[in-house]
Amino acid sequence: MAAKEAKENPKTPNVNFISFQRQLRGIIKDIKEHNKKAGLKKLFGSKHENMHVDGSILLQEAPDNKEISKYVKQLDKEPNNVESRLMLVNAVLAAKKDHPLSAHLNLMLQAAIPIYLGDINPTILQIVVHTYRSYLERLGNIHKQNMMAIKSTALKNVNMSGIDVSDEDLEDTHVRDGESIKTEIQIAESLIENCEPVIQSIKTKMTSTLSHEEIEELTAEGKASSSFFGGGEEKANPNKQNMIIGKAVQAIEMLKQIPLLQGAGLDLAKQLGRIDSKLTYPLVMEGRIQMQALKYQLLRIESGDRSARENMAPVYNLAIVAYRKALKLTSKTTPKKADLPVLTEFGNITHYGYIHRDLMRFTQEGVKTLVKLGKDSVDAAVTVDDSFVPLQKRLESSLTQLGENEGQAHHSVRFN
Repeated sequence: MAAKEAKENPKTPNVNFISFQRQLRGIIKDIKEHNKKAGLKKLFGSKHENMHVDGSILLQEAPDNKEISKYVKQLDKEPNNVESRLMLVNAVLAAKKDHPLSAHLNLMLQAAIPIYLGDINPTILQIVVHTYRSYLERLGNIHKQNMMAIKSTALKNVNMSGIDVSDEDLEDTHVRDGESIKTEIQIAESLIENCEPVIQSIKTKMTSTLSHEEIEELTAEGKASSSFFGGGEEKANPNKQNMIIGKAVQAIEMLKQIPLLQGAGLDLAKQLGRIDSKLTYPLVMEGRIQMQALKYQLLRIESGDRSARENMAPVYNLAIVAYRKALKLTSKTTPKKADLPVLTEFGNITHYGYIHRDLMRFTQEGVKTLVKLGKDSVDAAVTVDDSFVPLQKRLESSLTQLGENEGQAHHSVRFN
């Protein structure tokens, strides 16, 4: 069954990160169009419809700031310039202490542009996480101030000293009901809580940098056929390919942790998939990102967004599809150590499907078929590494439980 797209709750526009990912992909498309027209631009000048291309969307925060104007001019000539983009973000952040929510959103998007272009290093990632956290903190604070202001009008005779609820500070967050406000606050606070572990992970585990030129060189037409698995007239350096793939895999492990950057992770995984059709790692990485996206939908449900339940099964199905494609490239009869990530992670996500079967509204038969596939996969893995026996036992127990439930259902039908 083809997976439906996840639909975001229109009542929570400030935490709809799939929409932000789409917006970033649109900016990248416009940057690439800009680069194609670079020659004509020099002759006739240019005017960007998308103000994110040259970063001029941030000029309104400090219109007379010469430093900010300088970086915008540099980006107008070369929107791929990572250093100018990050210097622009830093200059705007330094220009004044308090920014409106819209500015925090634009700063977050601007910081993420290099990542979506394929330039990924610890510094860029930390700046993205900083602007992402600042945006979420600003959102939570505005909501709390707005709620306090609403309460203060009903509590005219109550002493509200020490709490700033002036109308001038209130911003329209385009959220119209109290339930959605609470949901946005809870989602924001949960995501903020995760920022520090992500920062630490970047500092301790992100040991390399990746450039869009490296990926483009690896996936260029003619190079793909000369991978380390295949032939081709022009032999690519297999050590260099392995190094770039290793860096890309490390980058994806970082990107998957931030909902804003999961789209860039998926794009990078798909680019890796074009290097060689026999590689399983791109599909494994895609599956891992989708499982993180699924956890984000679960977080939304726990934060009060009931509509996110409808996204659980479609997002889960995208992960299943990625792993099943990878499974077709592995052998269950003669598995190798390199096949273990595919075999065991597929087993793990089928068990996840069993645990959350009610939430995702799976049928008894559907879950049983899925868990059986997962167990077959882990059975093969155990022949290579017996440390996965506990996972095998969990899947066996799940199948037994499903069989008992099925038996009880039949018994109930017969006597009712």
